[in-house]
Amino acid sequence: MNVIDVVGLAKSFGSRTVLDGVTFAVGEEEKVGLIGVNGCGKSTLMQILAGLEERDGGTIMTRRGASIGYLSQEPLLDDGLTIGEEIEQGLVEIRRVMTEYEGVTAQLAEPSPDHDRLLERQGELTSWIEHHGGWNTDHRVAEIMTHLGIPDRNRRLGELSGGTKRRVALGRLLLQAPDLLLLDEPTNHLDADTVQWLQEHLMAYSGAVLLITHDRYFLDQVVGRMLDLERGLITAYSGGYSSYLIQREERLAREARGHDRLLNLLRNETAWMRRGPKARTTKQKARIDRFHDLEARAQVETTRETTIAFTPGDGLGGTIMELQGVRKSLGGQLLVDDLTFLMKRGDRVGIIGPNGCGKTTLMRMIMGEEPPDGGTVVIGAKTRIAYFDQNREILDPSLTLYDFLGEGDYVTVGGERRHKIGYLEEFLFPPSDRMRRIATLSGGEKSRLILARLMLADANLLVLDEPTNDLDIPTLQLLDDALTRFPGCILMVTHDRFFLDKVATGILSFEGEGRTVFYEGNYTLYRELRAQNLKEENKGGSGRPVAAPPAVRERPRKKGLTFAERQELERVEAEIAHLELRTAEVEAALADPAAYAGAPGGIAALSTEFAHMGEKLEELLLRWEELETKRSEA
Repeated sequence: MNVIDVVGLAKSFGSRTVLDGVTFAVGEEEKVGLIGVNGCGKSTLMQILAGLEERDGGTIMTRRGASIGYLSQEPLLDDGLTIGEEIEQGLVEIRRVMTEYEGVTAQLAEPSPDHDRLLERQGELTSWIEHHGGWNTDHRVAEIMTHLGIPDRNRRLGELSGGTKRRVALGRLLLQAPDLLLLDEPTNHLDADTVQWLQEHLMAYSGAVLLITHDRYFLDQVVGRMLDLERGLITAYSGGYSSYLIQREERLAREARGHDRLLNLLRNETAWMRRGPKARTTKQKARIDRFHDLEARAQVETTRETTIAFTPGDGLGGTIMELQGVRKSLGGQLLVDDLTFLMKRGDRVGIIGPNGCGKTTLMRMIMGEEPPDGGTVVIGAKTRIAYFDQNREILDPSLTLYDFLGEGDYVTVGGERRHKIGYLEEFLFPPSDRMRRIATLSGGEKSRLILARLMLADANLLVLDEPTNDLDIPTLQLLDDALTRFPGCILMVTHDRFFLDKVATGILSFEGEGRTVFYEGNYTLYRELRAQNLKEENKGGSGRPVAAPPAVRERPRKKGLTFAERQELERVEAEIAHLELRTAEVEAALADPAAYAGAPGGIAALSTEFAHMGEKLEELLLRWEELETKRSEA
């Protein structure tokens, strides 16, 4: 049975249609993901389902007695209430049902002519309480507040940050346990461990869930069906994010083949129309009608995609960025204690840890915006940094998009002179937006604008603090690809596990009390290594973990290669062999007109690939020479 059925839902804002006959259903206990580009109407659809936004047409039917709970991106809370009072609002219905249950149970203890009716009602209440977790309410409150990092119950909501308020609203909703949870970006402002807990909580949730999130691992693990909102319509796909990618590619391929056949038929009909048939017989009129129908069906709306490709600055020197015995405390809390760390060529390091542990403070120390209490931060002479800060302080709300990109009408991207209007279009800002004030942009639009500005920077070290916040999945996919192709170094704070798995070559983990540990590899490898370390630390029965050294990546003092460098040398040699083979293939294709004529993108794409491979090969050979020299010295 479905908990909600939506048929023909329509919604427009002026001349812009966001929902055009949307139809879908969500079954009891079903977990469904809702995705689509920023601005396509996902949040509007959620607000309509929650009863907070009027619809222009269509019907919404919910199962009798079903309750709906909604988490918005910016929940409105009463700042005068305490955290405890807000949390308690999520338990109002549970408290009421528990009171009724106790009353019915008391009546059953006495002789009554309504014994059968009371017994039936007691069974109904028992089922409801079990479904909503009413028997262990105090335990659930403690568990949810602990895992979401919600502070003291007596603190007023007005004293909290926006992220903490959002976690309080999420906690209240989870305690309420409605039959249908509507969650709009529930993972925002959550660290990776908290996202993992929420993921497991929703997988075991006894009700239905409809959620919007850009966390691709979250979608893969939690949902069993995906709804893709595109041009006002919903397309359903079975499975999680990975299955959606495969099925969507197959659907687009089928549509492309069908569209090609349609264009061929349209060409034939167009040729017939141009001959100007003299007699307008019934058969010919039908053919004319078919021509107009084909013409309408052949008009496919095109959507421009963001093109992200960071412009590398001059080559990096021997020293890129080093932290030497760095120590930092804020408000009496030790954030970083004796951190020694250095970056090497090709490093893409993800920084993770709980909220408030010091990740952003570390970024600010690297940028020179915050002094360390002890130790030094060394930036190489050839290192040029581009910085993405999560508070978006680089944005001046009074500026227009056009002015934010600098003076004049042109920008330079990868050595190519481009007009600002065309450049902004690549980041999905239409020409009409060029004089739009930054203050009017959404969170996702602001992130896209900062990325457009960073692409213009002549940088070889990118320092990114939560770059994935508010970006839709298509833009995230492009950002993944751009960062993995960036020839410089990257230092990034993000809770997006999928992003870290695709981009990161190492993880710097904040593990409490100022302790930091570096793990070679991506996020999945980090979790495996950390779990193994914790298991080994807790062996022996003392219950006291063995302390790890705070210096996580020191400059090697001994001759010869470290274990990590030996692995890197093997990887570099394999990459060089692969690149040399591919370079030879592309070079041969460029020499053969028949080969490059049939290649996707033609000769221009092959030439670009050949140039990029040459640059990458030169960088790899330089690194190989460094490692081989070091090995031979041993």
